[in-house]
Amino acid sequence: MALCWISIHSVVVVWSIMCSFTANVRSSPCAEVHAPSTVVLAGSPVTVSCYIKEDCSLTKGQDFHVEWPYQANLNYSDVANQNKSIYEIIIHKFTDRTAVLHCAICKHEDCSVVAGVEIKAANPPPALQNLTCLLNLTVPYSLLCTWNPGEETSSIPTTYTLHTEIRNQAFKYVPPPGKHFYRVPRNGFALFYEVQVHVEAVNALGRSTSEHWVMDPMETVKLDTPEIQKVGTEKYGCLRHKWSLSERQRWIVKYMCIEIRLTPMHGKVSDRQQVSLRNHSKPGTIDVCDLLHGMMYQSEMRVRYRSSPWSEWSHPTVATTLIKAPTGRLVTWLKLLGQSANRRHRAELFWKPSLQFRANSMNVSYIVSLVRPPSQRKTVCNTFQQHCSFQIPVDVRKIHLTAVNTAGKSSPTEVAVYKHTEQDPVAYLRVYPESEESVLTEWSSPVSSAVSTYVLEWKALHEEIPQISFEIVDKNQSSLVVAGLEPYQPYNISIYPKYKDGIGQPYTVMAYTRQKAPSKSPEPQFGEIRSSYVELYWDEIPLQNRNGIITSYRVFYWDDENRVRVTDLEGTEKRVVLKDLRPSSMYSIILMTSTTGGSINGTTVTVKTPSIDAFEIVLVVIPACVGLTLLFLGVFTCFSNNKCLKKCLWPMIPDPANSSIKKWTITSSLQDIPSFKEVKDPVLVYLSHFSLLSLSEKELWKGNPSTSEYLHSCKWSYDGKSVNDDHSDSSRDSGIYNSGSQTESVPYATVVFANSYRSQPAAPPAYLRSESTQPLLGEEEPSSPRPYEKMLTQAEPSEADHFSTFQEDLGSKQERVSLWEDFPMLKSLEVKGSSHQA
Repeated sequence: MALCWISIHSVVVVWSIMCSFTANVRSSPCAEVHAPSTVVLAGSPVTVSCYIKEDCSLTKGQDFHVEWPYQANLNYSDVANQNKSIYEIIIHKFTDRTAVLHCAICKHEDCSVVAGVEIKAANPPPALQNLTCLLNLTVPYSLLCTWNPGEETSSIPTTYTLHTEIRNQAFKYVPPPGKHFYRVPRNGFALFYEVQVHVEAVNALGRSTSEHWVMDPMETVKLDTPEIQKVGTEKYGCLRHKWSLSERQRWIVKYMCIEIRLTPMHGKVSDRQQVSLRNHSKPGTIDVCDLLHGMMYQSEMRVRYRSSPWSEWSHPTVATTLIKAPTGRLVTWLKLLGQSANRRHRAELFWKPSLQFRANSMNVSYIVSLVRPPSQRKTVCNTFQQHCSFQIPVDVRKIHLTAVNTAGKSSPTEVAVYKHTEQDPVAYLRVYPESEESVLTEWSSPVSSAVSTYVLEWKALHEEIPQISFEIVDKNQSSLVVAGLEPYQPYNISIYPKYKDGIGQPYTVMAYTRQKAPSKSPEPQFGEIRSSYVELYWDEIPLQNRNGIITSYRVFYWDDENRVRVTDLEGTEKRVVLKDLRPSSMYSIILMTSTTGGSINGTTVTVKTPSIDAFEIVLVVIPACVGLTLLFLGVFTCFSNNKCLKKCLWPMIPDPANSSIKKWTITSSLQDIPSFKEVKDPVLVYLSHFSLLSLSEKELWKGNPSTSEYLHSCKWSYDGKSVNDDHSDSSRDSGIYNSGSQTESVPYATVVFANSYRSQPAAPPAYLRSESTQPLLGEEEPSSPRPYEKMLTQAEPSEADHFSTFQEDLGSKQERVSLWEDFPMLKSLEVKGSSHQA
């Protein structure tokens, strides 16, 4: 029994879902659902009731209750039951476009849908808008009216009705369902009379009406394209047009409005312009005047009736006005390019029409003449272009420029010749992008204040033969917008200050109206390839492919292990060396080119670095070995000749405060004295060497030998080296200053004394001349001078300060006392003090 009930319940549910897609009231033998209307106003409350029939098998002898399933999205509430067979709910605000309400009989938790009803929410028709009507004069005549229904609802049908009223006679027209236009037949309107039109919309919830429009059907007609039959020229500056309407509309002869558009053809001199003429006229002829003389014009025409829509433009017709001689002056710009060897200036003259200039013909040529005093003219150019190059003799002061056509010549435009072209330029010129087709130029006044005007010149660099354009600017103006340029293309912009007696030097800047990434990046090429570095170089990008000023290059390169390195370069560099590479490695390289507008990467190139070969090893090892060898030889030479090394590193400079003997050598005394050719006085030559020996009193006077014998017994030698070697001990004992170990000079003389020289005995030491070849104070005598000895002139040996002649017979004691003044060189050896210090 339970399974049967579940089966019946499932069938009822499926039946209710299938029926929910229909738009009628659903009922069953058990119940019926009622609503006030199946279409309700959107947002209004709705009351729905469910009537349970007495013979319903689901309710006989059983406890049940009624529910409204599947309506969780609706805001509803139950109403108190009037009796046990009627159950009601109230939906407070019905907003769904379509909803199906179901009534279900429930026993405990098991419910069975027994009836239902579908309710639709809608609105009254919205106000109709944009009602328009157009008259169609194609036979049969008709008036096509259209309108905008607004936000139309498809849930309920809406009926539209077009109403027209003519001379108090009303007509109604109902379009097919879903259509929002209607073509009114000829009997529903009248030409040249007013017609009142409006549209009405009706649905189950209400109606709406458009505004009433009163119009003349003729003012809504779009006439056919007119025909220009002929264009003639009968007077200067005018074109006469003969025209008519189409053949089926030629009956319209009043209240016509026409418009003629004329466009100059091949206007090289004057700016291209359009001349429009609107006039009320009947079909026939019409004149258009105030045109350029001798100019070919293309004429087009369109018409309308009063304020009706314009017709289409007619087919163009070309005609030429009558020719007259050119009038007005030309704007000129003369550039002197330098003086040739024959005392002539190379010059370029550019010109363009002023606002007052009229060529008065299509084909105009120009004559450039040099004017020489007195009133002599020489033609140098006869051209159809607006520029000319020629040479100017130095005696020419002005040039005449004349425009010529078949009707005559214009008055000559006089151009002054400036001889000075080295005047001061402006301080700066700056260019800023203004738009894709223009730039803003700004400049400063030059140092000189005698500027009369400025000439701003520009030319496109991407053209094979650049066309130069210019503008004359007032002296009080410091900026100008240059228009008519192409984006992403380079232009040279120059400013020339114009003085009363000459033209200043130009200040030139390259500029772009707008920049973007270059069209392509240069492909790098390989130069020298080594194991540790690779040289790259590339060519410049063509001007037409740069699309801006190249600001930088960036080189990306990576090895087999994808270790990427980057090298940045300035935009002017075209070469780079990639260093610190690994031998026998494959590298991939990409060159990126950048402008202020963007960047672009080039193609990837690869290169493999070679391995280190024997030749490179030799190139590295040989210079290293040579360097080490030279370094070793230099060190060895320095240490072997320790005299030079000592002299360079720690030169011995005697301290006069702590010395008791002097040292003189010619080389050491004169090496720092500059040679002066003008010095006539003889240079004082010092003695080359002195050796000081100190002996004991016993050795000095033993057996009273002769000094010569003593010297021989002491192994005296005139060689400085032997003296140092034989007397090293005595030098250490008595503190002898021996310079022989420092130089190679031969001792000039030796002073021998024991202990302090003030305490010596009377016996004199020997004083002998050396074998030195060094020049003495005077010319030598044929024989050697007599030896000298130290003599005692007083009782105390310490007071002896004289030398006497040393005779062969010392025992005779014959002495001849001599003063220090007799020996000026020996006097310099005098050591004052109580004791001798080395």
